[in-house]
Amino acid sequence: MTDALRADVPDDVAAAVAAAHRDHWGTVLAATVALTRDLDLAEDSVQEACVQALRAWTREGIPENRAGWLTTAARRRALDAIRRSQTLQRKLPLLVWDAEGHRDDAMAGTMADDGPATVRRIEDEAAPVVLDERLRLIFLAAHPALAPTSRIALTLRLVSGLSTEQIAAAFHLPTATMAARLTRAKKRIRLSRIPCRVPGAAELDGRLVDVLDVLSVLLAVGMRGKAEAGGDAGPRAAGDGETTRTTDAQAAVLDSTVHTLQVLGDLLPHHSEPRGLLAQALLLQARASTRIDERGRPVALAEQDRTAWDRELIERADHLVIGSLARGGRGPYLVQAAISAAVAVPARHEDIDWCEVVELYDALLMHWPTALVQLGRVVAVSEAEGAAVAFDHLEPLADELDAHRSFHVIRGELLGRLGAHEAAASAFRTALDRQGSAGESEVLREMLRVR
Repeated sequence: MTDALRADVPDDVAAAVAAAHRDHWGTVLAATVALTRDLDLAEDSVQEACVQALRAWTREGIPENRAGWLTTAARRRALDAIRRSQTLQRKLPLLVWDAEGHRDDAMAGTMADDGPATVRRIEDEAAPVVLDERLRLIFLAAHPALAPTSRIALTLRLVSGLSTEQIAAAFHLPTATMAARLTRAKKRIRLSRIPCRVPGAAELDGRLVDVLDVLSVLLAVGMRGKAEAGGDAGPRAAGDGETTRTTDAQAAVLDSTVHTLQVLGDLLPHHSEPRGLLAQALLLQARASTRIDERGRPVALAEQDRTAWDRELIERADHLVIGSLARGGRGPYLVQAAISAAVAVPARHEDIDWCEVVELYDALLMHWPTALVQLGRVVAVSEAEGAAVAFDHLEPLADELDAHRSFHVIRGELLGRLGAHEAAASAFRTALDRQGSAGESEVLREMLRVR
């Protein structure tokens, strides 16, 4: 929505529409797609409904059920467009809406096929907002038949309602490039007749992994933007409009990803992995203000001000982790959350039980036996058993992780603790040659000057 559209709109109405767009876009879009089977038509209808809300809510007041109002308005606009195209049947084949064969008991009754009765109901009364419809949309956007980059972009567009410009900025891409990527993804859905449905019980776990992998990437992107936006003397203060636009977009990605994880956890209460990833997101948010200093440089965990952490978010995340573990959850995202909680919950860095963290990393390696997970374990071992033991675990990873800056930074820190200062300086110089943020590079240069 442009500034011109908001020019004569009271601030409280503009804020209410913006909040409704942020909080309910995915639900309203899913309900509209259920009628149209056409992603583009549904998106246009929801956007038009938001514009209509600016005017209508100014005249009539802000409704109590904002999501229901937007759903009704969007679906009415979609119906008008369908009528103008002469026949509803022409729209039905564009998305395969699996209403019978793959519906779990939990989904039963949430979405009957839209026919004349549904059309009359939408015309006559406010449409019920059904969260389960959003779940269909989440699984559609993250479908494995789509390219990984397309899944990420489509999830942000369809589920979170971010604009093409916002998504492009978050990934440092031209808007035209991102628009083309979204168009190709939607075309692939139509031509491949990818079903818009929640997977059945037999395939749900596997498909849920696809969704969580996408959301994990989005969480990392969002946290990067949050960190880059955090320094008062950092990029934003420098007057760099492009940087500000990018970090704002990345922060929007973080908010939308957390909201999607909350919805996913509510809709799949017996699956612990969405709760595990949500707990990770909350713990990252709780520490966000202390991870980057006022100059935009990363702050080591031991030096972060724990009194500035959001203890309410930490307690909420810890409750999610403990509850999911108590119910038997042992998946990788939950184990990752348990590691993060073990580090964040203690009031002092000195109180962290690093032996427990090492054991949790051993559990994570059972799922993800990767060199990067092993690198995280090395850090925990260095705290639990000392630098010498950790260094012995680190060296076998050298070939596989040579391109990663973090490997050389950790190697330099361990060598420094062992008294090998020239070798440590060499490791830090190697780290400077690897890709990383400007803030990290500044810290490394300072470390080399000190040495």
